[in-house]
Amino acid sequence: MKNKKVVIFTLLLLVVGFIAAITVYQNSVDSKNQELMAGKNGAPFVRNHSPSFGENKDNVIITEFLDPECEACSAFHPIIKEVFNDYKLETKLVIRYLANHQNSKFAVRLLEAARVQNKYNEALEIMFKYQEKWAKHHNTKPELLWEFLPEAGLDMAKLKADFENNDIDEMLSLDRKDASTLGVRGTPSFFVNGKKLRELSHKALLDLVESEIYK
Repeated sequence: MKNKKVVIFTLLLLVVGFIAAITVYQNSVDSKNQELMAGKNGAPFVRNHSPSFGENKDNVIITEFLDPECEACSAFHPIIKEVFNDYKLETKLVIRYLANHQNSKFAVRLLEAARVQNKYNEALEIMFKYQEKWAKHHNTKPELLWEFLPEAGLDMAKLKADFENNDIDEMLSLDRKDASTLGVRGTPSFFVNGKKLRELSHKALLDLVESEIYK
């Protein structure tokens, strides 16, 4: 019985030690990221080409790595939308792309064309609304987006012209390079003033944003 207690106690110590080591490592990464954000105009979290929203009165930058074909991005979108809308005066939301799916580049080109008309958010909403139809597994039909996007109030003739003329290769390449620098492999991934969101939940995101606003 005594030996059993010793074994259990030893295991508990190992678990506690492991958790402590992970916490120290995560804090170290966050500190390094905050140093990165403080210099180089916020790079690699912020780039001049990136869509951004909000007045940022409290100097709180939320960076989202996003893929419009990603199911998880679509599922989490209402949460980031709610949190940002609550604090759009205090924060700035910066969108970075990590085009990991077959038709991601096509969708991003459409988003960037919509941005020319100041309809970026409206276009993204439509993409997520109909994602199950145009991005269905093993039977993707990205061309359907042309049928859905008029709901965003877009001038479709201008959208098609801007879609044909825009070149997003350099932007996607830099976004992927920055994602790699930050250890981001999947979407959605979030950072708030360089601190990584480690749990995709409304509470975790809200807590992280508020901790930066009210610190």
